[in-house]
Amino acid sequence: MKLTVLLCSVLLLALPVLSQEDVFPETDDMILSEETEPTMQPEPPVPGCEQYEEGHCTREYEPVCGTDGETYTTECVLCMSNRIKKQQVKVAQRGECPPSTSTVS
Repeated sequence: MKLTVLLCSVLLLALPVLSQEDVFPETDDMILSEETEPTMQPEPPVPGCEQYEEGHCTREYEPVCGTDGETYTTECVLCMSNRIKKQQVKVAQRGECPPSTSTVS
């Protein structure tokens, strides 16, 4: 028991002495260069329109922002609009679209 307490005490005292370099040695492979590759933005998800084939949308308000910058009340409404206008608008994000910053003169 005394030996265990002694070992734990030594370890606790030795931890502050260890530097970060001892724990995490820096190698050339780990250094990030200033020139990093641009991250690719994921493709906007295609709405699941096949589940709305009946042609009836509920009156719930679960807005989605389309890739056309328009807010649709539901994904179903976006799908119906795609079908009527023969478009392929995707879901840019769940929720309302951010307000447009462009001004029309």
